[in-house]
Amino acid sequence: MVAYRIRDTPPSLVFGGHMRRGLLLNLISNIVFFVSGYALHFFLGNTMPPAAYGVVGTIITVLDFEYMFVSNGARQSVASEISRRRYAFRDVVGKTLAFQMIVVAFFFCVNFLGAPLFGIVLNDALLDRYFRIAAFLVVVNGLQTVLLGVNDGLQRFGTSALLSTFYPISKLGVIPLIIFVFRSDPVIGVEIGFLLAVVLTILLGCALLFARRGELRELQALDGDRRASERIPFRYVATHTLSFSFFFIMVSLVLSVDTLIVKAVVEPASMAGYYTGAMNFGKIAYYLLQAFSTIILPVVAKLVGEGRRDEAVSRTADLLLVAFVFILPICAVVSASSSDLLAAFYGPSFDVAAPALSCLAFSNFFMGITVILNMVLNSFGSSRFSDVLSIVSLVVVIPVFIIAARMFGITGIAVASVTCTGLAMLVTFLRVRQKVGHVMLRRTWIVFGANVALWLVVRLGFTYFGGALGTGAAGKGFELLALAAAYAFIYVAYLVVLFAAKVITVNQLRALGR
Repeated sequence: MVAYRIRDTPPSLVFGGHMRRGLLLNLISNIVFFVSGYALHFFLGNTMPPAAYGVVGTIITVLDFEYMFVSNGARQSVASEISRRRYAFRDVVGKTLAFQMIVVAFFFCVNFLGAPLFGIVLNDALLDRYFRIAAFLVVVNGLQTVLLGVNDGLQRFGTSALLSTFYPISKLGVIPLIIFVFRSDPVIGVEIGFLLAVVLTILLGCALLFARRGELRELQALDGDRRASERIPFRYVATHTLSFSFFFIMVSLVLSVDTLIVKAVVEPASMAGYYTGAMNFGKIAYYLLQAFSTIILPVVAKLVGEGRRDEAVSRTADLLLVAFVFILPICAVVSASSSDLLAAFYGPSFDVAAPALSCLAFSNFFMGITVILNMVLNSFGSSRFSDVLSIVSLVVVIPVFIIAARMFGITGIAVASVTCTGLAMLVTFLRVRQKVGHVMLRRTWIVFGANVALWLVVRLGFTYFGGALGTGAAGKGFELLALAAAYAFIYVAYLVVLFAAKVITVNQLRALGR
């Protein structure tokens, strides 16, 4: 049945998929990933000795830094090139995998051979064996990244979302069981559990690719028939992958370095805790927008590769409209009610971080849109702008953050954050307009204005009626439930107004990505 569909369907549609379905599934996948992460740490923190949990946290911190090079770059590069169809499919995958293994081998050696040095630097000789085991986590993570990129490039967004959902769920299932076996050394149990979860995900991904091997054969046959199908230069693979890696490293640093700066320069020390609490809610928008950047890169790259540039611009505009309609109001509500949210979740003392959260909620949205726009630019073959933006951001942001934190504390650094990310988004928009075309629809601007009004309404509402919504109630549980109910009501009312005004319609959502 699959082969029949391939023969009777235009090549441009074989791997097109439904963008709407892929976007929804990737949003769900991101939510599952982060919820399961909090659940796993809740379990580990309550079942492991504090010292052992601290070791796990140390290893995760080191791996998170290494994953910035391993988890981003290869996925976006292979997805982009498969979608463009400029080079032979097998050659693109093979050379991307080869370069990824070079990067992985470097970090494997750092962890495995440098394990004694980690023990010396971190003043814990027991870290040696833990980092040797952690070295293998980098290997399997690198393989999983390429596997996800291949599915993205083939427009199998449902498969990518399935694998991204399966991995965190398997972690929750496997790690507690493995820890039970390694009760005498739970850290090793956690590491083996992570390894097994990734290996199971890779096996599932390979099985799904094998089940659709007929489509891959047809794709390779098309490569053989097309004169334009060439071998991709290995040097291009390396520079393309590193360009993506460097860009996402910049994004990660901009979104996380402020926390370290607050810890280093702001007094009293408790301010770091307050800022961390604000940051936890501020990053919601960026996590959700990651689903958009995952989808838009291969979709737009495929259209550009087929010469359908106008449709690529239209698809980009549609996705931005959806992002502004459904994600921006979350930022507006969190920003406008920051004081009540922090008080309900952490306690009244966190009110000092309310202005910071009001800024960070939008800062992360701006950065998420910046990432989406840069993926569009890369799809149109304009990667140099992303490289320049990365360099300028790293040079400017860190000193600006330090000065702002020293002079104005956590509110100052949050204002600096939203200013820098806002400028980055604005500059990227201008570059997209120059290189790609107009991607901001009139309806998108209307939605932007509606969110400004939403922020004002919510701000006034929580200022004058916050007590009626539960703030200050006797029980924290009741307060959180009341706040959640208020948020749900506001969000639904906002969407009802937009749909009633026909700023966006159900038919437009159904048509998205077809």
